[in-house]
Amino acid sequence: MGPDAMKDAASAQALLDHQDLDRVVDACTALGKMKATQAADDVAAKLKSPDADVVFAACMSLSEMDCQAQAVGALLKHSNARIRAAAVNSLKCMSGCETFSSDVVSLLKDQDSYVRLGAADFACRLGGKASNLVGSIGKFLEDPEPGVVAAAAAALGGIGEAAASQSPALEQALRNEAEDADTLPLTVAGIAPKLQALLRKPACAAATALANLGSAGAASAPRLVECLNSKDWEVRVAALHALSRMPAACARYEYHVVDLLRDEVPPVAAAACLAVGEVAAATTGNSSTARAVAELLEHPHPTVRARAVQSLGKMGDEAHAHIETFVSLFGDRAWNVQAEAIRAVAKCGELGQMFAPDVCRMTYQGIRPEVQVAACEALARMGTRGSSFREEVQQLEEDPEQVVRDAARRALKLFDRADSALTDKVPALTEEPLEPDE
Repeated sequence: MGPDAMKDAASAQALLDHQDLDRVVDACTALGKMKATQAADDVAAKLKSPDADVVFAACMSLSEMDCQAQAVGALLKHSNARIRAAAVNSLKCMSGCETFSSDVVSLLKDQDSYVRLGAADFACRLGGKASNLVGSIGKFLEDPEPGVVAAAAAALGGIGEAAASQSPALEQALRNEAEDADTLPLTVAGIAPKLQALLRKPACAAATALANLGSAGAASAPRLVECLNSKDWEVRVAALHALSRMPAACARYEYHVVDLLRDEVPPVAAAACLAVGEVAAATTGNSSTARAVAELLEHPHPTVRARAVQSLGKMGDEAHAHIETFVSLFGDRAWNVQAEAIRAVAKCGELGQMFAPDVCRMTYQGIRPEVQVAACEALARMGTRGSSFREEVQQLEEDPEQVVRDAARRALKLFDRADSALTDKVPALTEEPLEPDE
């Protein structure tokens, strides 16, 4: 119920001194969700509890209320790693958290993986505001512990272009293919999900960070291309994703990326598709590259098929030769392939508009709401031909899924605009931004 339950906050507050500590934990959690700031002092008193679960709940509750930041900040040096992690993860969402940035930076070298990751996320949330800490964070890139290097690189990537001075050190970190295995036991036991590669492997974190450094990171493209030869498939994927974000610099190495379209590891092949698609969007489509990508439209892995369609959709006229294949993929068994095929057809201009009836059918035949939204978005981009299916889209205003209803309503507004003046630049119906070539 959140703040709507504020009238009952006193009942929850009364349980903060209950003998059953599980009930105290629940009371802290409830008060935080209610944003019952009048109880902040009583919740803050629980930060001194000898029970770690109670302290954890109190930290999160105060974070929800955005109160008592100083009391929470005092726990950054607590002897219990779980409480340090709770403190740093609570502070990153609170007003004035930048005043604790110097204390948080030191936690990038913490012995506990989750404390390090919390500190890295703290720096990422600060972004450019943490530019004065770049030098201090950069020193950790030479640490012998891979977890420390990965956390430092992730933090620098979150700071962005303000961390451009650390690009040489990040290039060195690309050669560090060690892995932080501290969280592996929890993953094997099924207690915690496996962390992303950029949070475990320095090379992956460094590649991601370089992609965030703007022109300074683009200058490191040759070093990222070297990573494409790594025996570690996660490093290859990270390098490809980084290169896809610097397409102008990547264009001269396109043949290296094309070689990985045939990689036996599906995530690598999918990342290679994305990279060559971005290069094509930034330059001009290459017919030989398009043929290599088209071969993956029948790949057994759905993510590879989806990325292949997405890549071809970015290749302009090269996509037109495959439009009938795109339409056939409307019946693919994977929803992400269906959605990407619909988007690709919409990008084919007047040729794609000829398949507006097929796209319209996907507004109610899509196997997932994401497919229905993609179909609405595609019809809105098809001008007057798309608006001819107004009645079908109107029926989606009663769809049980909120995202589908919203997409339909926004499409109808765009149909009204298309009826009066056809436009080539139609806003996306989802939160996902339009592709650069649109």
